[in-house]
Amino acid sequence: MILKEHSLIQKIASVVAVIFGIITLIASSRILYLDSDPGYYVFLPLLIFNHIMGFVYLIAGYQIWKNKEKGKTTALIIFIINLLVLVIIGIIYLINTGVATDSLGAMSFRTAIWLLIFLSLKMTKK
Repeated sequence: MILKEHSLIQKIASVVAVIFGIITLIASSRILYLDSDPGYYVFLPLLIFNHIMGFVYLIAGYQIWKNKEKGKTTALIIFIINLLVLVIIGIIYLINTGVATDSLGAMSFRTAIWLLIFLSLKMTKK
């Protein structure tokens, strides 16, 4: 099914990406810079990855707004990267070396959001 309101969907996808980037940066910054305790064990490599990705999400949101095709490619790349990280931390979790269940849930959520952003852009007309 091809959706007709591509400019509206493109703008919504862009805003979602930017808001998600801001939320990611706020959450990761609180732990990295303010030493806030999230209430579970923090796997530092994942925290740093998510912090960096917060900036990437902002850039992606801008790109989605400006150019749907480039934004669609960017969203797909972000989805794939997040999926790979999810698989890696899932393996680390299974061998019981320091990834919290909360981190798996949050990474699953990030991966799903970027899949939805990509699919929403893919389903719009050119």
